[in-house]
Amino acid sequence: MATISYKYIFYLLIVQAAGLLAFSSLCRAQVSPTISSNLEVTAGTTSTRRSLSPNTGPAALPDDFTKLRLDTGYQLDLEVFGAPEMSCSLRVDDDGNVSVPLIGTVHIAGDTLLEAEKAIARELVAKEMINSPNVQLKISAFAVSTVTVSGEVQSPGKLQLLAPRMLLAVLADAGGETTAAGGHVEIHHTQPGGSEQIVRVAYASGKDSAEAEKALVSPGDTVYVPRAGVIYVLGAVNRPGGYLMVNGGTLDLPQALALAMGISPVGSSKSVVVVRKRDGQIGEYRLRLDQMQRGKVETFALTDGDMVYVPSSKVKSALINSSSVLSAAASATIVSTMK
Repeated sequence: MATISYKYIFYLLIVQAAGLLAFSSLCRAQVSPTISSNLEVTAGTTSTRRSLSPNTGPAALPDDFTKLRLDTGYQLDLEVFGAPEMSCSLRVDDDGNVSVPLIGTVHIAGDTLLEAEKAIARELVAKEMINSPNVQLKISAFAVSTVTVSGEVQSPGKLQLLAPRMLLAVLADAGGETTAAGGHVEIHHTQPGGSEQIVRVAYASGKDSAEAEKALVSPGDTVYVPRAGVIYVLGAVNRPGGYLMVNGGTLDLPQALALAMGISPVGSSKSVVVVRKRDGQIGEYRLRLDQMQRGKVETFALTDGDMVYVPSSKVKSALINSSSVLSAAASATIVSTMK
């Protein structure tokens, strides 16, 4: 239970003697009664009761409202048990501070409601105003933040976000990934000082991903879903061209040949050539597709930009070189396998 100090009682006597009975109204005047259009009004959101009215607007609420971090523009109602004279409205200014009666400014930006209550209580004790104060804050208005979702999602754009939210929930709010999405998602976070941190999270629609289930997106972040990579299947196949790696960004040699509708009757599966460019270097692999199809050897995993060439005979495969494959890939058409 809050204990009033002699210093606080002396303060009240001075206030009463001076006839300052409008103390509370002056305190409430710290915030204009007109809430700007970029604020959303809440209904009874306190540190002990975190639920919002269902009509508070389109901003996505955090799964656990106790994790909501206060920021510039938030408007709070302050109550101190046993000291009704301190009841007033507070607004978080541009420096992240609130001006509290008796104790002055307290920095609370970045704090949760519970942390802000403790910070104000500590100052009341430190200034010898109230011993063991019971401080309660509730949010009367909050500044809406956004997160930008771009890339291969159904509905790219800005989403309103109050507090950190699960990545999968943010993607769902953007309509989910398109079938052209790759095998990972990027979260771009601007750090203090203006530097940018990029977090790559492995995720493919329809596949389980423990990493994506734990990833959080914070207000102000940008979520980018890159397009899937492209591999080229050329030579003696039924449908040569470039193909998006839409299978979560992973594709092996037999799967690539399946996308190209298989090897043509004149093609040879005994010496398939894969050309790979990495850091200006060209690598060449000659593979036995027939043995992969029989399960005698492991399949060969392809990466973005790989070029697969199927010769029309084993003899001609010896004449194939990397330059000829690269030339053929340059004129290949990207074939859409998406429905």
